[in-house]
Amino acid sequence: MEYIAKVTLYHNTKGLIEEGQTVELTKEEVAEYDKDYFNDLFEAVGAEETNDGEETNDGEDKPKTKSKGKKSEETAE
Repeated sequence: MEYIAKVTLYHNTKGLIEEGQTVELTKEEVAEYDKDYFNDLFEAVGAEETNDGEETNDGEDKPKTKSKGKKSEETAE
């Protein structure tokens, strides 16, 4: 999968990776890093598209809040 480097770093198989450079890393290479540390170093290409999908999920949560309002009406009766 392709990732964009957030910082300049040295990778043992890729060599020097400059900030903003796109690199392709295998699952094995990604697994060598702690998850949080990896997220500090790299951002997945297309991650912005993933964030848009998350906003859609927020929209799905809104009807659930409406149903909570209905429950409070029922308890008021």
